[in-house]
Amino acid sequence: MMDGRCCPACGRPTGDVSALARHLVGMAEASDGAHVMWLNRHVTKHRTTADGLEKLLAPLVDGGRPPAERVRR
Repeated sequence: MMDGRCCPACGRPTGDVSALARHLVGMAEASDGAHVMWLNRHVTKHRTTADGLEKLLAPLVDGGRPPAERVRR
């Protein structure tokens, strides 16, 4: 289960979901492969803002299911 206090792609401590969302978006914008792949596999394949990503991450942090737009494998 994801807790929102550290990045699931690199393990960097982030503190909370808002900071995690900013970190993930920043790393994805820098084309970091690990972060882009994690977002694509677990949250969304669509480019989003940190605020938008925070809303998508909230259910995962609460132990819920990923958004419906996640690609099923």
